[in-house]
Amino acid sequence: MSGASFRRLYLLVILLHLVSDVALSPFYPQLFERLFGVTDPAATGVYIWVCRVTALVAMPLWGLIARRFSLSTLVLGSLGVAAVLELALAVSPTYPVFLVLSAVQVAVTMAFTLAYPAFVGTGTDRVRDVTVFAYVVNGGTVVATLIGAGIMALPQPRWGIAACALLYVALAVLCHRRLPRERRAPAVVDAVEAAGPQAAPRSAVTRSAVAAIAAVSAIVLAVEIARLIVRPFFTLYAEDGGVGTTAAAVLFLLPQVAVLAVLPLAGRAHALLGRALLPVACLLAAAGLAAQFLTGDPALLAAARVVFGVGLGLGHVALDLRVFAVTGTDGPAFSAVATVRVAATLVSPVAATALAAGGLGLPLLAGAGLFAVLALLLCLPSRLPPSPPPPDAAETSDDPSAHRTESPHHV
Repeated sequence: MSGASFRRLYLLVILLHLVSDVALSPFYPQLFERLFGVTDPAATGVYIWVCRVTALVAMPLWGLIARRFSLSTLVLGSLGVAAVLELALAVSPTYPVFLVLSAVQVAVTMAFTLAYPAFVGTGTDRVRDVTVFAYVVNGGTVVATLIGAGIMALPQPRWGIAACALLYVALAVLCHRRLPRERRAPAVVDAVEAAGPQAAPRSAVTRSAVAAIAAVSAIVLAVEIARLIVRPFFTLYAEDGGVGTTAAAVLFLLPQVAVLAVLPLAGRAHALLGRALLPVACLLAAAGLAAQFLTGDPALLAAARVVFGVGLGLGHVALDLRVFAVTGTDGPAFSAVATVRVAATLVSPVAATALAAGGLGLPLLAGAGLFAVLALLLCLPSRLPPSPPPPDAAETSDDPSAHRTESPHHV
């Protein structure tokens, strides 16, 4: 089996996780009404929060489990359990049962997030792989939403939910036949061993690695909150400015379209700007959000949404490159950063609601401020102590800094 073959399987695992997570999310109120006769809007809020908290708890646990078992073992086991749970969800008699089973399903499928670092770790061009993942996430979100709409269009949505179990089974069969069985050692241990006998003591390397992971996690948290805080009330903000409902929906989707449009340029932008790409992307995002807050003209609002999306697209690639430079491509360290991303989905709606109470445009202003401050901080020199790079950092990264003597842990 070729390396390209099992790398495609990793992408399929990522895509399936995205579909299972996103497909029905825009339709929860309608789904609960059709399946269980539940019309209380609070049911949707409770469902989302329970699933997000479950993901927050499960992600670091999968990182620990990944120290002991191969990715193929984790993926195969999770796919099998997920298929059974999908069938159980399809026949759930009540909303509470559906809620509990969904939480278990979320906990199980969080193992699939480890396919992303595995995909990057088995490649030779990290910039290209991160860009491909960005395509999968952004394009997959659109596909998943269409699948969810198709499920809701069925005479009985339970049929569509049950059919998803077949996807898990089919992918499990492919993974069983083609995924490699070897288990890689944790990234921190690899770094120490690769450094040789003249390297710093393992405890010093570990402290440096932990500090670097904490620093990049803080960057991820800030970016995710700044990105997500502007979403819940944007359509209301646009409509309040005189834009119709359909136009508001189009404006809402413009950044996503801009992300897909700018991704082909991400590699060239990274080659040109190197580590400066992330602060530049944050500045673009800040400018786009600030312009949205300041303008009332629909055309200017649309242009500002595009600028915001360009910043998000370039920032997605630049940020993930920094994450992998710090964590390597093994599961345990990456899961720490993934946990922070989940935490941002809990913090941002609360912050957005509190800000919107004072004005529908305030979440945009807050997001612009976060991105601007982050861009400034990223331009400051790092005070983190140097530490040995993971062995794959210099070999697979196209970042010129990965081939110099400074540590890739510099964030």
